[in-house]
Amino acid sequence: MCRELPHVYPPGPLAGYYYNVYLHNGHDIFKDHKWGMGQGTDTNRFPFLTIPIGYARTGSPGLYHEGLHIFQYKATSPQYTYTGDGKWIIEASANWNAASKHRDDKLDYIDASTITANPQLPMWYTYENREEGDEKNWQRINHLYGIHTFLNYLTDVCGVSPGVILGGFYANTPDLPQEYMSKQIGPPKFADLFADNAAHNVAGFPKFPAGVEERSARELQQCGKPQDIHDVVRTFSDTGTEGAWIRPPRDFVTRGWSYNVYKINNTGETTYTFRIKGDSKGSEGAPAEFRGRIVVRTGNSWRVEPVTMTSATEGAGTVTVKASDAQVFLVVVATPPFFKGNQTYSYEVLIGREGAASAVPPAAAQ
Repeated sequence: MCRELPHVYPPGPLAGYYYNVYLHNGHDIFKDHKWGMGQGTDTNRFPFLTIPIGYARTGSPGLYHEGLHIFQYKATSPQYTYTGDGKWIIEASANWNAASKHRDDKLDYIDASTITANPQLPMWYTYENREEGDEKNWQRINHLYGIHTFLNYLTDVCGVSPGVILGGFYANTPDLPQEYMSKQIGPPKFADLFADNAAHNVAGFPKFPAGVEERSARELQQCGKPQDIHDVVRTFSDTGTEGAWIRPPRDFVTRGWSYNVYKINNTGETTYTFRIKGDSKGSEGAPAEFRGRIVVRTGNSWRVEPVTMTSATEGAGTVTVKASDAQVFLVVVATPPFFKGNQTYSYEVLIGREGAASAVPPAAAQ
């Protein structure tokens, strides 16, 4: 199913145009402006690039990132702008472009921990459209850069056409980028791929360059705020919820197109059962929908088992493990047919273990 694809540059009537590029060394006339590498627009509304001289070389990831911004000036879709719930696609697609050109370089995934540190944040989360009261720290500010991992998963791992990422810029669509991609891929498949990507993140990014998980975790440790990491809702040891249905606390509950993780540290041969029962609507009334995945990690290997959804909001799954299967995860993924805002979508989970106490019936757990 997954295959390597050639990269296709975006369309755009740029032939015959000139473009201002400023090279600087940090000690020249641009020093007082504190210029780094970036895309800008001058007072005449003309775009330009600033590039430190050491990065002005063939194959530079920064050039592939900033270079894609050039083409974005020709976007025809009104929601593909550097604002609101569509802002994320500008930086995410630029990082996706750079990573697609460097399939073996873990440094192009350095922001991946911004997603795994707070997986409950929506796909389109930025420092501009955050919920009132949200912290403003490294992992949240850089979320729109780290979410490129989902885009690279779509194209580089699962064979989705790069045109799904780039075509929306020039499609004259009124849709937000996330809704446009859902329609192009097909809503059920798009939701399944988003859930698969969440499982891939929990498994340690195994289909990305070796070392992505460790390097991105180090970046989070160096730059992030430890008090604002919500990577795992609950951790259990050789057990589950002991017959009780539980809900995620307020700081963890999934927003639209995000996920939660429950972890079991396992030391024996047993069978775990998982049930998800989601609320029918989000906190602001949008219809809810969920997916689920079970991830088993054994050393450097991993496997994913499905949570079979019997409706849009309810599902169940089972996994049998050995003593060597040290970690078992339940991933609960919110994939509502609604693509904006910070609305939350809550749910209950029941985790059982073979030989443990019988589960409390769902009605009694509410």
